[in-house]
Amino acid sequence: MRQLFSKADLRALSSILAVVILLGSAPLTAGIVIRSGSSQPEITANICHPSQTFDTVSSTLLARPATTTHESILLDLGAITANVTVQLIDYRVAPDTPPPRFAA
Repeated sequence: MRQLFSKADLRALSSILAVVILLGSAPLTAGIVIRSGSSQPEITANICHPSQTFDTVSSTLLARPATTTHESILLDLGAITANVTVQLIDYRVAPDTPPPRFAA
């Protein structure tokens, strides 16, 4: 069975894959930039960037969030009054019986 890639090709491909995964896992705020050089692409890094920021997730938005318009609708339902009903209280209690008198 014939091999598709030689050993040297597999090493080169695995190195390229490792670099791509490394660059893809770095946050966008890490200061690593790929830019076009005079004859080939160059990878530049901001060496003054603190290394503590490599464990943070960048919050760079790829697209603006959709804008929503809030519309407040106040309906005029008229005046609201509280109708208080008058309740008569029947508070008639039978009088207490007088205490018994003791003969002295």
